[in-house]
Amino acid sequence: MTRLRALARRLLVIFGGGALAVMMLHISAEAILRSAFGITIPGTLEMVSFHYMVAAVFAGLALVALLNEQVIVEVFLAGLKKRPRALVDALAALLGAAYAGLLAYGAWLEASSATRFGEMVPVRGFDLPVWPARWVAVLGLALVALASLGWAGAMLARARGRDE
Repeated sequence: MTRLRALARRLLVIFGGGALAVMMLHISAEAILRSAFGITIPGTLEMVSFHYMVAAVFAGLALVALLNEQVIVEVFLAGLKKRPRALVDALAALLGAAYAGLLAYGAWLEASSATRFGEMVPVRGFDLPVWPARWVAVLGLALVALASLGWAGAMLARARGRDE
């Protein structure tokens, strides 16, 4: 399981980081060409909005869930012992998994429809397909749900341990 988690982490970092790097290069090229020569790259805004940012955001969300590094505020739970806190954390992870699963299902419906109709946005001189980015959202949200389920299991196992 740790190997699978390490592989998923590596792939998410490469995918999300790669999207950010390519976006940076694309935007930099656009800015330099526009400033120096008055030339614009058609579709820059659309590529950033529909492809690069979608990849970066959903890879990042999945990575945060996989590493269990989301922000947790324990104002009311700080005084609890480890077992009750682990139970509350497990419940929170299960709720997070349910929510991410519901979002993944909605994204899947949207992606299926977008794929069926070949969703595109018009750009100066061509149409840019945007339906593939819909599947990135589905995959990212499904990974969030799976990772949250895994953490819920780990928290439940911790809760079964000895209370300190």
